[in-house]
Formats: sequence, structure tokens, C-alpha cells
Amino acid sequence: MLTVGDVITGTIIDVDYNGQGVVRYDNYVIFVKGLLQDEEAKIKITHIKKRFGQGIPFEIIKRSVYRVSHPQSILGSCDLLHMHKEQQLQWQKHITETTLSKIMKVSLSIEETITDGKDMHYRNKSVFHVMNKPYLSLGLYHKDEFRLVEVTSFVLADEKANQILNHLNFNKVIIDPKVLKHIVIRTNSNQEALVTLVATEKRFTGLDKLVTHLLKIENLKGITLNITKDDRNILGEKSYLLYGENLLVESLNGVDVFINDRSFFQINLPVIKKVYELINDHIPMNSSVVDAYSGVGSIGYFLVNHLKKLTMIESNKEAVEMANKTKEKYQFDHVDILSGYAEEHINHLVADVLIVDPPRNGLMPSFISSINQASFKTIFYLSCDAKTLARDLNEITKVYHIEKVYPIRMFYHTTSLETLVILKKI
Repeated sequence: MLTVGDVITGTIIDVDYNGQGVVRYDNYVIFVKGLLQDEEAKIKITHIKKRFGQGIPFEIIKRSVYRVSHPQSILGSCDLLHMHKEQQLQWQKHITETTLSKIMKVSLSIEETITDGKDMHYRNKSVFHVMNKPYLSLGLYHKDEFRLVEVTSFVLADEKANQILNHLNFNKVIIDPKVLKHIVIRTNSNQEALVTLVATEKRFTGLDKLVTHLLKIENLKGITLNITKDDRNILGEKSYLLYGENLLVESLNGVDVFINDRSFFQINLPVIKKVYELINDHIPMNSSVVDAYSGVGSIGYFLVNHLKKLTMIESNKEAVEMANKTKEKYQFDHVDILSGYAEEHINHLVADVLIVDPPRNGLMPSFISSINQASFKTIFYLSCDAKTLARDLNEITKVYHIEKVYPIRMFYHTTSLETLVILKKI
């Protein structure tokens, strides 16, 4: 019988939803982070439960041809960096198919994964954590331990973010790490930047010097100071402007969309544009569209010039403010922006098409009940969690049938899964 501390030899038969290698040992399942399918390894057992255990690689005896070596594979934010990017596409398609099929108890045909093939330096937003040192040093979390690893560059962050990261690390500003907690860097396609200092107080050691050094950055559009009081969330509710504007502009299909330091916006713009183009191709000209969980309006405004009517629903007040800014700039009379929860508004809306892009926990049961009683001809469901997607589709497919399922490789080298499902009224 296995006990914690035992070392076994096993062969990985699969890589699961969380990117863990799966080993069967005496009819017992062991999950091992960092191993790939068909690899043979010595594995040290770290946890034992009734039906499964967990382990860590002790020694890799037979390496996969898809294994990649990279120094930042130790980071928790790069939990698939050890897997070749082409294999990641196959893994995502397989996981999407097996997750949906298992939970929905149906066999589904999955389309090829949507991607642009760029697997590094694609993120337009990166969060760096302040390390416990007397001078500013920034880090990211280790994949196996609750500790920070100092970084002077980040393989997933875009060129502008890495330039700023390197600049901040180089200057070694004296700070108080008990007050300054994080630095958030947002960029746009023009390589303009908005930098947010996240702290527990409005004044702290090194603030003025940090601002002075940041002002040397080319194409810096703004600096904000965000006050956080909750360790569970990176950003607090209040931001103060230190320089420039709390604003970035991103052009989507010829329409400028506005983003501030607390706005949700898609992190990999080239790939999400491919998804928006696909949605646009499936919507007839002069259709009426409801865009629920619309954020700053990135999906709706990408489609807006081809629509007869666009109604957005968003509960975040700052996102609504940004969406209204775009509406006012272009005088879009055929756009309505509703502030509030999607489940509260959906009963009162009639349209040809519904687009939903909910948070990880998916759709509320009352929202699904409402759309199943509505007259939408087509639904586009963008999901960032395959399990809650499958749960929701179990109910939606009582009234709609699934036409297409597209995995989206938005975040190479991570286990984050994005999916687009196109549904038609039965």
C-alpha cells in the first residue's frame, strides 16, 4: 500500500484538465505535475487520498519528444511551458472534447483549435508582485511553492511590459514592501502603456522616485495608484491618477474601445480578433444582437457596424462607463448599454442573436431559463471554463442544438482553456 514519501516508477498515460500527468499504479491513480504523456519517471508520493494520490517527479527516465526546457517553466503562470506548443493544441482539443462529452454524456465533434501560433510575448496585461526586499524587486509565484521567484523578464508578457519590468528592476528604488504590493502593466497594439501601482496606502516610501523613473518610459499613457485592502484580489475599488490618463485605447475593426486600469479586456488581442471575426461571419447583416457580460464592449463594438441593433449588458460600473465613452464618440444611436446583471435584464429583450461571455463560474440558472424561453435564433457562448460550460450546455441544449465547438488557444504555456460554442434554435 502506498504511503507518503514512497518512490514509485510509472509511465504517464494521459495529461489531465489541470496539466497533470496521470499514472496508474496498482489500479490507483497518481497525478503528477510537470510530466508529459508516455514519459516514464520515478515519482515521489506527496499526498494520498481514498481514490487517488499526488506526486512529484523524482527522476525522468524516458523523456517525451514533446518536452521543452525553459527556465521559467518553474512559474505557476507557465504551467505548460514544458510542453511543445503544437502538442498544447492537441492537448486542448482533447481536453475540450473529453470534458464536454463526459459531463454532457454525448459525443461531440470538436473543430481545430483557433490560434495565431504566437506562443510567447502575447499578453497585454501582466501582474508582478513586490518581493520582500528593501528595494523594488518584482516576482511571480513558483508553481509548487507559495513563494515568489524574482523575474527581470517574463516569457508571456509583451515587449513593452518587459521593457518596463526591466527598467523598474534596474533602478532599485527603495520601497516598503509591506505597503507596495503589486505592479500591473497594461499595453495596447500601439505599444502604449498604463502602469498601476497597487498599495495598501496612498503614500509610501519610494512612490515619488518610482513615478520619476516611470516617466522616462516612452509611450507611457498613464500611471495610477490603486488602493487594495483585500489580499484575495489584486486590485481594490479605488484608483488615483498620478500621471497622464487612466485610459488606453484599442482599435477593434475600426472602432476605438476604451480601457482603464480596472477594466476587463481580452489579454491576447490577435487571437480573440480571430474569434470575433468568426462570430461576425456567422451573423447576417442587419441582425439584432444582445451582448451579455459585455465588459467594455469589445465583442459588440467589433460587430457594431454590421448590426441593426446592439444591446449590451454589464454589471461592472467602470466597464459600463468605458462602453458609453465609445458609444458617445461614434454617436451609435443603435446601441443600448444596460447597467446591471444579465439575468435581470434578459427577460425584457428580444433579438436575433445572443452572445454570452460569462466569468469562470458560468451562467446563472435563471439566465439559462430565460434564454430557453426566448426567441434567439443563434447563441454564441464564449467560455473560460470547460466544466461550467458543459454544465450550462446540458440545460441550453434542451432548446438549442450545438452547431460548432471551437477550442481557442488564447494562453499558450498555461492550462487556461477558452472555448467558443455556436448554438442554433431547434
